[in-house]
Amino acid sequence: MFIAVKCVILPFNYHITMNQTDQRHISTNIISLIAVFLLMAAAAIMHNGRLLGHDITHSGQSVSDIKISADTVTINTSSLCPDITGYAGPVPVEIKIASGRIVSVMPLDNAETPSFFKKVTSSGLPDRWTGLTPSEAASLHVDAVAGATYSSHALIANVQAGIARYMSDHNDIITQGISPKESHRDARFYCMLAVLIAAMSLPLVIKNRRYRIIQQLLNAGVLGFWGGTFVDYTMMLGVMSNGIVSLASVTTVLMLVAAFIYPLFGKKGYYCAWVCPLGSLQELASDCNPHHRIHLSPATVKTLTTFRMILWGALMICLWTGMWMSWIDYELFTAFMVREAATGVLIAGAAVVLLSVWIPRPYCRFICPTGTLLRTAQDIDTK
Repeated sequence: MFIAVKCVILPFNYHITMNQTDQRHISTNIISLIAVFLLMAAAAIMHNGRLLGHDITHSGQSVSDIKISADTVTINTSSLCPDITGYAGPVPVEIKIASGRIVSVMPLDNAETPSFFKKVTSSGLPDRWTGLTPSEAASLHVDAVAGATYSSHALIANVQAGIARYMSDHNDIITQGISPKESHRDARFYCMLAVLIAAMSLPLVIKNRRYRIIQQLLNAGVLGFWGGTFVDYTMMLGVMSNGIVSLASVTTVLMLVAAFIYPLFGKKGYYCAWVCPLGSLQELASDCNPHHRIHLSPATVKTLTTFRMILWGALMICLWTGMWMSWIDYELFTAFMVREAATGVLIAGAAVVLLSVWIPRPYCRFICPTGTLLRTAQDIDTK
């Protein structure tokens, strides 16, 4: 998936030719990228049983999208809406209709982060359609849940698709409704897109410390705290499991391009240095105290780096074996979603930012599993 992305955002005056790049390094980077692709493909199959939108573990089996029992009609959107995804993958629902009214809307198993999806269910969103006729439900405008936008948009779109399926069998017409693509196109989406495009293009031509601070503030504020968008294992597994399913995923595509494609053109570590909200926040904290930093000896740095590699290896084994797959829900990036993040993640995130005042980017350098994976894909020295 990653090596197939062709839409690379580069400014018009930034040209790269093969003569400017060491061909041997390019070959090595491509091999490293393929290796990472295979690692994540195995994790996606183990975690979700899917690879790029194809069901691997239940090949040949399908779920009927509509069943009729007595006077009750049950619509299952698992096979009806495979391309409607939340943050980590499909968010199917089961809709029961009896005596011409919706009896219940029940979310089915999905790969969304449990703490975030709980926000959707506890908000009462699935109950918004209960008691309505299909026609009333089709014309109902339902707002997404703040703090769980991707998951709630996907759930809403699944309900709309399920109702459309029911009404098509009953020769009715849907007059309103929000498509999955439109549901993501709000002001926040366009602000995130603008910040992301700036982060992927302007640093290539602007070499200015003041601009760097502004970009980092935007990364942390807009991409992080406001948008909750970043490259992490949850996002990568979602893409590996489901593929890129709609234009609403454009921010996901651009982030993956910065993380995995830019390094092929000589921009190794670009995502971590110029896009990552958590990396930006740590560097901003470090800038608050430029003259009183703690010096780490080479031996200490080597020990901490070795720890990061061992930790990454152990966590990848947990993904492949299924022993502890939920660790991806506790990467520190989720601390940007302050209202939904686990208390432990919020405390750890605050501690990392505070530590960054004295030690530059401690999480990036000595812990980050996502950063380690990106380094592996880019064939970067792990020091």
